[in-house]
Amino acid sequence: MATFQKRKHSWRVQVRRKGEALSATFDTRAEAEAWAITTEAKILTGEGVKSVVQDSMPVVGGKSAKDVFMRYADEISPGKRGGRWEEIRIKMIIRQSKLFDRPITAITGPDMADWRDRRLRKVSSSTVNRELCLISSIFTHAMKEWRVGLTFNPCSLITKPRKPRPRTQRITVTDRTTIIAKLGWDGASAPKTPAQWVGFAFYLALETAMRKGEILSLRWADIDFEARYAHLDITKNGDERDVPLSKVALSLLRIPNNRNPSSPVIPLRSGHFDQLFRNAKIEAGLAHIRFHDSRREAATTMAPKLSNVLELAAITGHKSLSMLQVYYKPKPADLAARLDA
Repeated sequence: MATFQKRKHSWRVQVRRKGEALSATFDTRAEAEAWAITTEAKILTGEGVKSVVQDSMPVVGGKSAKDVFMRYADEISPGKRGGRWEEIRIKMIIRQSKLFDRPITAITGPDMADWRDRRLRKVSSSTVNRELCLISSIFTHAMKEWRVGLTFNPCSLITKPRKPRPRTQRITVTDRTTIIAKLGWDGASAPKTPAQWVGFAFYLALETAMRKGEILSLRWADIDFEARYAHLDITKNGDERDVPLSKVALSLLRIPNNRNPSSPVIPLRSGHFDQLFRNAKIEAGLAHIRFHDSRREAATTMAPKLSNVLELAAITGHKSLSMLQVYYKPKPADLAARLDA
């Protein structure tokens, strides 16, 4: 017996015969009906579900979830920014849990809830949320684009862990000078060693509110010294942005001697950069500080100098006030002083 269900832009068909059940999704009803006839015939003649799955290319519901996950890592992740790290994360997810050895159509909401709870015993809620978002994206893509025999995304049936309170860490003048000292940079000379370039980038971040990835993507051709801005061709949210440069930021950018237009401003890879900064902050006794805290410090420092929050958002690239509030953390004493002005 075959049943058909019209979805937005496709047809889902389910066949039940002799206690066996199979489903698939097709672009047209005609394709769904043809598949249903063939499938029923195979089941009735004793060829069984395994034969149907192997012989019918559109139906990948018999594949394990980890096979579908790896297809996503091979075909979809490379087209994304940060695709390499997404591929690493996908491999880690399927390596650490036997759940994804099952057929993808056999994974349910309760299965994902159990997976979530087990992960929360080992990692933070932020990490679990990031992994859930990735897994959900894979389920959705496979269901829509690869004709996987899913009727729902199991991740949509569970509650995500509550987000932790946002960080409020500020970076004092003493903190920044201590860290760059450990990196071997004096704050004035042209950087020569990789560690000194990290110190230079740290100061640039504190003056511009740019993310680490944005700074590492900059080339000297992106810096307009006359118009006083740095052009970011692509940012975390996918948009381009022009970052205004203060006099201090311009002075910093004039320190390096070699400013070949095609060369990167910071000649380091992300992984090496992270390791050098991490080692320096630990040696400085400031392990609690993250490079990204420089973005919050810069936004908080800039805010009193600007007319309104929209100007601040134009600099930082935030699209919502709620996200900007995570970074803008003024001291109550400063706000009280402004009330008396």
